[in-house]
Amino acid sequence: MRDIISIDEGGVNKEKKPTILEEYNRWKDVPPKIYEKQPLALEEIARKEGCDIFNLETDIQTKVKRFADDMKKECSFPSREYVGLIDSLYNLYLQSKNLDIVKENPWLNYFNSYNEFANHFCPEATPHSRAYIQKNIQRFVETIVNQEKIISTHPNNWFGVNKDGFRETYNNDKDWILLPDEYYNLGVYEFTDKEVITEIIELIKTKYHHSDFTHSSGSAALNGIEKKGAILSAQNIESEGIKVATGEHVSYVNSESGVPVAGGKYGLGSVYASSNGPLYGYHHLNWFDEHPIAFGINKQKQEDFLRQIGFKYEIFSSEDNPVLTMDLGGEGIKIGSQVPLNNVEIVYCWKKYQNDMEIWAKKNCPQAKLVSLEADEILRSYNYKIKEMAEQEGISIEDAWKKLL
Repeated sequence: MRDIISIDEGGVNKEKKPTILEEYNRWKDVPPKIYEKQPLALEEIARKEGCDIFNLETDIQTKVKRFADDMKKECSFPSREYVGLIDSLYNLYLQSKNLDIVKENPWLNYFNSYNEFANHFCPEATPHSRAYIQKNIQRFVETIVNQEKIISTHPNNWFGVNKDGFRETYNNDKDWILLPDEYYNLGVYEFTDKEVITEIIELIKTKYHHSDFTHSSGSAALNGIEKKGAILSAQNIESEGIKVATGEHVSYVNSESGVPVAGGKYGLGSVYASSNGPLYGYHHLNWFDEHPIAFGINKQKQEDFLRQIGFKYEIFSSEDNPVLTMDLGGEGIKIGSQVPLNNVEIVYCWKKYQNDMEIWAKKNCPQAKLVSLEADEILRSYNYKIKEMAEQEGISIEDAWKKLL
């Protein structure tokens, strides 16, 4: 290990600065400030909402209609006012999976999907209101349900932090590992699961790197992608009379007309991708059982496919130089109107869903490698810190990651 000595302007040695590993070891056993929320029984949900169990459906319907009215002109999310209501909706969704309870309370069947829920509880809601209720549900899933195996206890993260400063989640991992950072003294801690660190070490061994193109989506799109054997643009999907399941076409709509802002009524004509790996924000979780996914796409194979079908971006192409893909900078990369699953080389999902996605990938794109979104995210966010740790300790990057276990 190389000593790190700080020298002032007069050339006098000051106190030795701790290495990243020394600082990490100092803090790694600090227990995370995480409070595990427990699912509520139907009687507890009614009590929480201030009514009896027999009037719970009507009470929820009244409150959801008010929620929809407040979302008519909303342009930002989440809405702190409705976190408690969404919490009750989530618990009602959980209760809808209990057949005995549903038998006595058939109205819980409306919690099978977002469309069934909205059509019953707020049938007159505008498309904009429905979209912004979904955005609030998505933020609740991402933070309080927290199916992702990464969790932050940042003290200023008001959404998902209770009155005692504890991070609240329904999915508290029992095997959290602290990630290396320089903000521990400020009460900022980020944790991941031990399985994710183990996966990162394996990815380093195989020299993992994200694809040239990565298209981010949501699990609601999987059935349609499987049926078509390809990722299609929103415009292609709409032209076949199929409703777009996720993405900006359903989540970013005009507050007055309800027409999607991205691509208008008929949707964007291209599949969009990133050159920097999976991105959040361009997919949409419609309901409590959905999760983000992404596809790493081989650039050469995709461009060969576009040449084969005669696709090009006409206005930017010449006879000798067809433009097959277009990098729009911060707006993403247009990579054609469709991407066959044969061109997919990586499939991403949250760690929790890897077993299900492995089955899906083996059936639909067996050539693809399965990588968790958590492992990719942490590699990109923390690898610089781990590299610095490796240099300080005189060890390999792989061994530096192992120091976290």
